[in-house]
Amino acid sequence: MAVNSLNSSTLRLTGLTSGLDTESIVKSLLEIDQLKVDKQFKAVTKLEWQGEAYRAVNLQLKNFREKYMRLSSSDNMLTSKAYNISKATLTTDTSAVKITAASGVTAGAYTINSIDQLASAASFSSTDKKLGADVNVNTKISDLAGMEFEETETAPAELDEEGNVVTPATVKRSFSFSINGAEFVFDADTTISNVISTVNASAKAGVTMSYSTLKQGFTVTGNTTGAGSAVNIENLTGNFFGENSAVGITGGEKSGQNAKLTIEGVEVERNSNNFTIDGITYLLKAESKNTEIKFEVERDVDAVVDKIASFIDAYNELITSLQGKLNETVYSTYEPLTDTERGQLTEKQAEQWEEKAKSGLLKGDSKLSSLISSLRSSFYTVVESAGKSAAEIGLTTGTYTDGAKIVVDKEKLRAALEKNPAQVTNLFTASSASEDGSESGAQSGGLITRLNNTMASYTSYVTAYTLDNNQRDLSAAETKMSDLEDWLSENEENYYKRFTVMETALAKLNSQTSWISALLGS
Repeated sequence: MAVNSLNSSTLRLTGLTSGLDTESIVKSLLEIDQLKVDKQFKAVTKLEWQGEAYRAVNLQLKNFREKYMRLSSSDNMLTSKAYNISKATLTTDTSAVKITAASGVTAGAYTINSIDQLASAASFSSTDKKLGADVNVNTKISDLAGMEFEETETAPAELDEEGNVVTPATVKRSFSFSINGAEFVFDADTTISNVISTVNASAKAGVTMSYSTLKQGFTVTGNTTGAGSAVNIENLTGNFFGENSAVGITGGEKSGQNAKLTIEGVEVERNSNNFTIDGITYLLKAESKNTEIKFEVERDVDAVVDKIASFIDAYNELITSLQGKLNETVYSTYEPLTDTERGQLTEKQAEQWEEKAKSGLLKGDSKLSSLISSLRSSFYTVVESAGKSAAEIGLTTGTYTDGAKIVVDKEKLRAALEKNPAQVTNLFTASSASEDGSESGAQSGGLITRLNNTMASYTSYVTAYTLDNNQRDLSAAETKMSDLEDWLSENEENYYKRFTVMETALAKLNSQTSWISALLGS
């Protein structure tokens, strides 16, 4: 007799006496009940998807705000620096220096009176010695002419009874040196490439070693420039470096030097050839002792136009995504798949089905629609402190069916920036209330402030109310789901109990019949 159990220790007699397919009958009897459980499962899944959809929109808005409205972001559009980009132009024909200017640098003409000395690092090079045209980075150190090594016996010679050498002693040949206190030990058979890579990987040594087949020699250069930097090379064993150096570098200590120049009549000394003073960055490339270098700093209007246009492009991409969610098609005949339904489809079919089932989760959502409408309003409402709207400087809203997407008239924007840059900057960056306090709410302040406040208000509401309600509904739906599963399990147990009683009764009846037949001798 076969016995099965499901969440119970109840014995299940599966039709041995009656010959009935008990499991199939019970499954058929439970079909209507299972439909109720499946329906609730789909409701739970739908609520989970809706919560995910709301969180996805919140994340989109959060990422957008962090990129364009966080003060620490390089793409920040909330401060005046974004609209006050400067550019430096050399008016002297020279390649001795490269000049760049940060946002907000005072416009005007500047002069570098002279570049007397470039900053450099301490450096050692092979001198008065050529290692040979056949030497390259794959050459073993033992193959370098004149190279000597420290020899260390690692195993004694083996002798026979008469004292004759049977096996010579094992001798290790090595050499060592230190650079800035970092010690290096190498075997004689190591290659030039291995020596170079090992030295260059040492942070303590702080140098770059190289080998030139053209010059047939080594160079060891400190990784930092300036008079305060130094390189100290000391030979320890062998003669890679030292008085009789096989590579032509004696060693010792050398220091770097600072850059020295005069700007606007002021003597300047720096430990690097790349430095910034008052927002102007100088990259020195060559000395210029006898020729003055002149340059001008001015507002880079084209760069500001491009920065604003780039921001608008990103904003439009965001709006396109949000508008798409709001207008997404609802496929009412596609519901979440149960495990049984999923098992009847291929993986690809299940993915395509679920894509349609998830479509339209936020269709017509009132808060999302209100968000897009408020964002659109931000552009055509006048900024009181600037006395203009975004449309007046070339940023206009498209058709209403396009949501809140913005069209940029670059020529109009450029003209506004050239005519009154402070006014344009204020239009974008004004704080959340005008001086007289007349503005308030999400639509107060400059354009970027409005967008930031509107997005923040939406995410705050969705987090505090929409997602909270969704979680409450989901918890209730999950509880109902659990109750229905218990109810289904109880019904299943009851059906099996009834069939078990029937099978037991039939077994007894058959036994009695057999007993009577035997008694009657039939």
